[in-house]
Amino acid sequence: MKKLIYILMLSILGMQANATILTFDDIPGGSNQNSFGNMPIYNGFNFSSTLDWIDLESSRWNYGANSGDFALLNNNYGVGVITEENNLDFTFDGLWAKKWRTSIDSNGNDSLFGFIQGYNDGALVWSVDTSLNGSYEYYTGQLGQIDELRLGFGNNFLVDDITLNAQVSVPEPRLFILLGFALLALFFSRTKK
Repeated sequence: MKKLIYILMLSILGMQANATILTFDDIPGGSNQNSFGNMPIYNGFNFSSTLDWIDLESSRWNYGANSGDFALLNNNYGVGVITEENNLDFTFDGLWAKKWRTSIDSNGNDSLFGFIQGYNDGALVWSVDTSLNGSYEYYTGQLGQIDELRLGFGNNFLVDDITLNAQVSVPEPRLFILLGFALLALFFSRTKK
């Protein structure tokens, strides 16, 4: 009985979101020095073909990563799209972005204008207008469950340290709570006898 209650409590606690920071420094089959390549499934997320990983520190593209050596590059123009690999909802906590082909912390007046958007089932949940220059800028998270994060900063941008929270796929939480109360009532009724 105690084992069953313990498993139930672990299940209830396991319903929280799993925070993931995408640094691009540990991409399976990628993250090679002085190179770039297509994004595979990475830490449970899919990336559109417009997005590549790239070495920005020890390479001929010495434009600087926000952390580590690697970042995400919008190499093929267009809007970059990130989805959860199992098509589950997730939340967006924030990311760092800057303009491509600019020296580290160069600021400047030449900006890329665009947006970050969250969609769920094809409907716009939230949208943030953006303006990038040569220094990394932090864009904070927005409220709401999404199944698609769209990065439309303009052509040729860099993104690093994206924080996403994938939702754990579990049965209805109320069911676990009701089952827990029933098991506790059964446990206490047996101990009194």
